[in-house]
Amino acid sequence: MIDTNYVILTVASVDFSYRETMTKLMSQHSKDLIENAGAKGTRFGSIGTGEHAGGLIFIQFYDDLNGYQKAMDFQSTSPIFKEIMNSGKANVYLRNIATSLPTKFENSNEHPKYIVITRAEAAMSDKDKFLNCINDTASCFKENGAITLRFGNLLTGSNVGNYLLGVGYPSMEAIEKTYDELLPHSSYKELMTFAKVNMRNIIKIL
Repeated sequence: MIDTNYVILTVASVDFSYRETMTKLMSQHSKDLIENAGAKGTRFGSIGTGEHAGGLIFIQFYDDLNGYQKAMDFQSTSPIFKEIMNSGKANVYLRNIATSLPTKFENSNEHPKYIVITRAEAAMSDKDKFLNCINDTASCFKENGAITLRFGNLLTGSNVGNYLLGVGYPSMEAIEKTYDELLPHSSYKELMTFAKVNMRNIIKIL
């Protein structure tokens, strides 16, 4: 997937009996957003660990916020979205907009099977230092199997100003290998001196 400037993250609680139906509906809704509303890509998955475990997450990628506005307008008239909302079995309780800053990681077009989202608190004055640490460790992610990597700041919703790192993987094994290599890395150790991780979730893509 090409790099984009904004990422929209929406989390919902969904009745277990409705999950299979919602997964099918969201697959079509994702195609509609890409074909008709300016989305550059989407991901839909189940949050397996950490904060919001058990919820479903929908991730959208846009070049600019005008694209997201177009998607919202489209969504308001979408019969698929109305079907989901009228079911009474899905409750959206979180929506965040995040920036996506340029990194040295070359994203693949391959679809990941898992995404690890890490949220951290650090001073805005540390943005360049934070980005440098991410770039210094980019090869560690790539060499151990990571497919995609995006880094930015939360602009809206909960935890505004926090930093967000989302990394896509082909397997749980790749996640394990990456963190085994990452923990002793000098730039990761430096990062931990000024950034406080307050969330890490593993998402299984559906």
